[in-house]
Amino acid sequence: MNDRSYISATTGELRGIPGVEPVLRLTFNVEADGLADGASALFLATANIESGPGRLLSLGTAAPVLKLLGFPERDGEDVYKTPVYAEWKLTDTAIERIEKLRDGGDLTIYPNLEYALISPGIALPDWRQPERPIRATWPRQPTNIRIDSHQWVTNVLEPLQLAAAVSLVVALPSAANDEQRAVVARLATARQRLTAGKPDDLKASISASREAVELLRAMRPATVNSSAQKRDLAEREAVILDKMRDLAQALFAYDSAASPTDPHLRDIAWSRENTVLALGTAVSLAQLIFART
Repeated sequence: MNDRSYISATTGELRGIPGVEPVLRLTFNVEADGLADGASALFLATANIESGPGRLLSLGTAAPVLKLLGFPERDGEDVYKTPVYAEWKLTDTAIERIEKLRDGGDLTIYPNLEYALISPGIALPDWRQPERPIRATWPRQPTNIRIDSHQWVTNVLEPLQLAAAVSLVVALPSAANDEQRAVVARLATARQRLTAGKPDDLKASISASREAVELLRAMRPATVNSSAQKRDLAEREAVILDKMRDLAQALFAYDSAASPTDPHLRDIAWSRENTVLALGTAVSLAQLIFART
């Protein structure tokens, strides 16, 4: 018997969808033909992300999607086409792990789509072993998609207001002390307040980043050789931290002008960009210093 009834799928676009719980949405273009009126299928999608050989991350299983695919016969419109949206929740941790894997580069998505025929409709489909409802799409199946760094930023991070996504993957030394743990705690607070995004949150985020830098500065020599050429590595890092502390304070002071009543300062608002600058730099410095500890 020929398999005249079929459900096939091709890979569509990948996008970040904002919401109370942001999601990563991959569209599958599904096509069905030969199914009886009332036939429906439940789709299950899984996917892996790769960024270079051996650098893999599993997205897991997306939320299942139920679709009605069988309709009464229509002249000249036998094939039914519909999008199926596979969506994975994007927590802060998930975004950080993907960004750590991506490391500013491109990604390849390896999707897989299966379906279960929940209802055959008024008659069984015309395929081999119709009593087996769980199948892979056929004759067309999803293919891998390459997402370059520009597409990732434009289609995923920007809709989620994370175009400058900050990784908080800071590896603590094997024998981490209380001061180092305190740095990570302040950076985590800064990231949380940045994600919240209200003016008071942005203010608190910059403040937490500044406190993290002050803790880092205390890990380096209190005095620095006045001759730049004679400074050792720790002294050079101390100078960088001094400048970063000044930068964080300057950003805090600049944005603090958002509340005064002076007419020439009323247009100043707490800036997300300044908050990202403070946090991103603080994270990079923590990564550098912890790696040398």
